[in-house]
Amino acid sequence: MKVDLSVTVSFFVSMKLREYVDDTEDYINIMLDDKQNHLLQMGVMLTTATLVVSAFVVVAGVFGMNIHIELFDPDKAGMPEFLWTVGGSTAGTIFLYVVAIAWCKHKRLLE
Repeated sequence: MKVDLSVTVSFFVSMKLREYVDDTEDYINIMLDDKQNHLLQMGVMLTTATLVVSAFVVVAGVFGMNIHIELFDPDKAGMPEFLWTVGGSTAGTIFLYVVAIAWCKHKRLLE
């Protein structure tokens, strides 16, 4: 009779330990999912930044081409107009990024 009791107690202790291990595994999976969600959100933000910066690169590409526009003519425009164009492009890029991130937060793609 004593042997059966010790086996039964050992069985229940091992079952309790198994529950603890399962609970710990579930907790670790939840923490990993949370970290994965944060990494995905960072990926969305970086991709959005890349897209918006590429719009600014288009403006820089236009300035790098051999085309004739009024902005390049020293009689009609000069350095101040060029700086206003670059500043406006920079401000537009920042504005587009803020709008894109706000839209993502509104659609609950980001926290």
